[in-house]
Amino acid sequence: MEILQYTPDMQTQVTQFYNRMTANVPKCYPVSEEEFATAIRGVTTGKADKKEGGLDSETAFVAIVNGAVQAFIHVGIGQDEDNRKEDIGVIRFFSYERGARRVGQAALEKAEAHLKGFNISRIFAFSQDCRYRFYHFDHAYLSDALDQVQGLLGFNGYHRCEGEVFLDWENYSVTPVPSSLPVTLSVDWKDGRGQLPNCTVLAHQNGEQVGICVSLCGGEFSSHADAQVWLHTTWLGIEDDFQGQGLGRYLLQYALQEMKKIGYRHAAISTAWDNHRAFLFYSNCGYQTVDWTYGFVKDLSETPKHKW
Repeated sequence: MEILQYTPDMQTQVTQFYNRMTANVPKCYPVSEEEFATAIRGVTTGKADKKEGGLDSETAFVAIVNGAVQAFIHVGIGQDEDNRKEDIGVIRFFSYERGARRVGQAALEKAEAHLKGFNISRIFAFSQDCRYRFYHFDHAYLSDALDQVQGLLGFNGYHRCEGEVFLDWENYSVTPVPSSLPVTLSVDWKDGRGQLPNCTVLAHQNGEQVGICVSLCGGEFSSHADAQVWLHTTWLGIEDDFQGQGLGRYLLQYALQEMKKIGYRHAAISTAWDNHRAFLFYSNCGYQTVDWTYGFVKDLSETPKHKW
């Protein structure tokens, strides 16, 4: 086994490895070498790309066994959102072949040793702010489909610190039920990366905005053809005084209906792992759970005891 620092000549192998590892992750579509190279260009240039979740001092390690990639880990240094003066270690992406846990362990230890050189106290893994644009849809952390990675992180002292549940509604069909509130709805379409436009539906009463529903084309995250007919609702918000009167359901259904008219076929939505109210709402609107995703953190002052 060799653990090497990533170099551009590994691009083909590593891209193929990434696509293989994420094949069963919901909303992860195959990416091209060019797309993958864009996501990890901070590794080779040393310059942070903030639009792609860039970090400082990025690097990546590749574990090779008998000429084949069996593990890949991409790391860097970021800042704590709550304390901008504190540097933290970040694992942007990490995976290893099922059954090759010792290879995964070696790659993780190599990456941790690199991060510890920056005098950090914590490492965050799969922060949604640092995700690859094409990894899952917006707000995603480490997917349950990569459970071998979750297991290895837990074994090494990482624990879940946040999470997001994803729900799908394939071939959806809706008939909006108006709210009991007298509101006026408006629809704003904006072109983005996707083949179909993004949609924002606003609810107003007496000239005041009282609700909003924002949905993006799956093409915002992936250039793959299959992603283009998916919509992902990233925000649904109702002012406090107007909640509990069916406005949220009406806004969501109206947005789905309007997007269906222009070619969208499938709908996705997500919410925080502990937002039971939203989870209950979505799961009773027609959506079904397809994935649980988690962010992990490790306090470097704690030393896990390995027992193989």
